[in-house]
Amino acid sequence: MLETSSEQKRFEAIRERIERGLVERSIPSLTVAVAQGSTILWEEGFGWADRERRIPATPHTMYSLASISKPTTATGLMILKERGLLDLDRPINEYLGDSKLQAHVGSAEEATVHRVTNHTSGLPLHYQFFYQDEPYLPPSMDETIRRYGHQVNAPGEHYQYSNLGYGILGEVIARLSGKSYADFLRQEVFLPLGMLRASVNIGTVLEAFQAQRYEEDGSPYPFYDFDWRHHAA
Repeated sequence: MLETSSEQKRFEAIRERIERGLVERSIPSLTVAVAQGSTILWEEGFGWADRERRIPATPHTMYSLASISKPTTATGLMILKERGLLDLDRPINEYLGDSKLQAHVGSAEEATVHRVTNHTSGLPLHYQFFYQDEPYLPPSMDETIRRYGHQVNAPGEHYQYSNLGYGILGEVIARLSGKSYADFLRQEVFLPLGMLRASVNIGTVLEAFQAQRYEEDGSPYPFYDFDWRHHAA
């Protein structure tokens, strides 16, 4: 929250704009923070994190980061690189299990960890949702790679955003670290940074702090997972 009268005055205009925007656009909630260096100048939650249960948003409310979490996956890779467990210029297939990337154009050997990370490996855009209120469960990562890990462009030819690629990077992290992707990020990234309410999906003790997703019509949106698990919450 604002700590001094000067800070209150400094951010009052944007604060009023946020409050007005939530009403005008029927936005359930929003949490903001402004930092300068290592100092948080302002942090505040607006609206309801959960409308039905009347839980207000706070600076510590957990929101789905979606693809903003990709830099977190890249951070995990760099930790493994610094420990000598990973060579970014080696083919990513060297770090996978029974299922490997298949090349229909170019060579799978040219699909390096580096190229998968910067979306130039030749993998296509791919996403598939698995909703909590449906009986269908995501397949294993090996099965996902077998079904969808097909290079449709020559590695290095051009940029193609690929969620699947980052799911595969999460699999590499799990295999090299001997931990699940979620455990590795919690132990090696979130906790050392003091991010006590950050997790991959929602941990069992963190459910009360998550913001409810909503449809455009305002109805609650069920929690969902993917067949490539790299998203942090």
